[in-house]
Amino acid sequence: MDSYRIFTVSAGEVEDGARVSSFRLKGANIEIPAIIVGEAGRGRELGVLPVAGAEPGDRILAARLTTTRSGRPKLVAVRAATSDEQAIVVLQTPIGYRGSNEHTGDRDGTYEVGTPRRSWYRQFPSYALALRYAEEKDIHPDNIYPAGFLPFPGRVIVEGRIAQGMAGRMGSGRQMVALIPKGQVFRTGYSGRLYGRPAAHYYVFNGRTILAATWEERQLADLF
Repeated sequence: MDSYRIFTVSAGEVEDGARVSSFRLKGANIEIPAIIVGEAGRGRELGVLPVAGAEPGDRILAARLTTTRSGRPKLVAVRAATSDEQAIVVLQTPIGYRGSNEHTGDRDGTYEVGTPRRSWYRQFPSYALALRYAEEKDIHPDNIYPAGFLPFPGRVIVEGRIAQGMAGRMGSGRQMVALIPKGQVFRTGYSGRLYGRPAAHYYVFNGRTILAATWEERQLADLF
């Protein structure tokens, strides 16, 4: 059975490995080592991925993906990965104030010209056509937006939910652990008040590490 490198990503930051936490099984009154995403509480949800071969507080760099006796996902920590075709990625995706988040693939190449709240818009199959229309109508290029995204390319292993406010009514979003194929671009987007922070980050696993960039950085440096 193949083993894979592990990474943790959050708002454009990439770290090798993942931190192992302690999770208490209330019924059995024991604690187990696990990777945890999401939060506990009303309007929230914990995603718990048990880890064998490690202790709480450890940072594991590679693991095999297997299952428990009941068929739920489980990791077995190992010293090194045997495959570079996929990576296990812990997505600690944040949300903006009173906002949410999303996990997608890369942009699908379509664009729309309109207002941020979509009180009106018109869609185009390429940026060049959208820009031409905007210039003809004397519309500022800031009103050109990506219209769609490809599906999230990863296989979700476990997921949880974070939230703000009582019962999560102020805002909420997903966090997850996923198996990501090499060379497949994935994106985390954030809404709500971001206070100048980027609204999205793009990532790709190149077989050795995960590259991260905003859309503007991708265009500037032609990273991926």
